[in-house]
Amino acid sequence: MQKNENGKATWFSSRLFCENGAGNIRSYPHPVENSVDKTAFSCGKTPEKHVDSMWKTSEDAEERQKYRLCHGFSTRHGGGVSTDPYLSDMNFGFSVGEDRALTKENYRRFAASLGIGEDHPVCAWQTHTNLVYAVTQADRGMGIDENHPLPGGIYADGFDALVTREPGLALTIRTADCVPILFWDPVHAVIGAAHAGWKGTLGCIAENTVSAMEALGAKRRDILVSVGNAVGLCCYEIDDAFYERFLSVFGADICERVFAKSADYENPDRFHCDLRLLNQIILEKAGVPSAHIEVSPFCTCCQPDVFFSHRYAVKHQGGKRGLMAAMIAMERVQWP
Repeated sequence: MQKNENGKATWFSSRLFCENGAGNIRSYPHPVENSVDKTAFSCGKTPEKHVDSMWKTSEDAEERQKYRLCHGFSTRHGGGVSTDPYLSDMNFGFSVGEDRALTKENYRRFAASLGIGEDHPVCAWQTHTNLVYAVTQADRGMGIDENHPLPGGIYADGFDALVTREPGLALTIRTADCVPILFWDPVHAVIGAAHAGWKGTLGCIAENTVSAMEALGAKRRDILVSVGNAVGLCCYEIDDAFYERFLSVFGADICERVFAKSADYENPDRFHCDLRLLNQIILEKAGVPSAHIEVSPFCTCCQPDVFFSHRYAVKHQGGKRGLMAAMIAMERVQWP
C-alpha cells in the first residue's frame, strides 16, 4: 500500500504479483517456475525497477521482448485533481458530475505513478455483463477518449473484462463496491482485468477471463490472480430473490460458504454475500491453483475515507461518489 504525505492510502499493489517479479524487467518467452505466497494483499513499497541479472547474461536475450509488469488498485486519494468533496481527489468515473478533463488528468497521474505511459490506459465499457474483450493497439484510448469508437457485434451493449498479450496497453476497470480482479500469466506474458459485480459474478466473468487469456496463449495453471478491494460480507446485504438466483447456479454447498445471516447484522433475517470469496471459488473450480489467488481483506463500505463505496454513498451522501480504478500493463523496456 502506498501512502501520501498525510498518511492516506493512495494505491494498493498485489503482494502476490510483486513476489513473482512484478516491476522487474522480464523477457519472453520466460520459462520460470512460479513462487507464490498467499499471505497479505499490498506490497508496502513500489515494485523495484531493476534489471534481473539473469537477462544480462542470457545468450538470446536480445531476441526476446522485454517489459515490466505494472499494476495498481487506486483509492480515493493519490494526488489527483478532483475537487468536489464527495470525489476526494482521485475519481475515475466520467459520469459522476466532474469535468471530463479533470478525470482524464487523474488517469494520467495514476498511470504515471505505476510506471505506465499516459496514453496507454484502455477502459472496459462496463454494463454488468460477463463478456471479455481482447484488446489490441487499435483500442488505445477506448473508454477514456470520448471520440474513440467502441466495439460492435457481441460487445455492442458492453463488456466488463479485458485481456491482452500486447505491451503498452493498460487494462483498466472501475469500481465502487464491485470486485476488481487483475490477472497475470508471468510465464506466457498475458494479462487481464475484470469488473465482477453481482451479475458478472453470477455469469462467472472471472472464469471467462481465464478462458480468454488461454485463447491468447496463457495457461490457467500459470495465471496469478489478485482480487481487489470490494464490499465485504459484513456490509453486502441482499434479499431472498438474490440468494435464490445464486443458489440455482452454484448450488447449496458453495452458497453455504458465500452467504450468511447473523444476529450482528443490522437486519439479522437478511442474507449477506461475500462476492470476493465467490470469485475465488469460481477461479479455483476453473483450474487456477488456489495458491495463485490473492484476495484483499479490505471492505470498501467499511472505510469510506479510503475507498469509494456505492452503498455507503446511498446511505450517507445522497448517492454521490466517485469510482476507483484497477490497472495492469506490461510496459516495454528500453534495452541498451
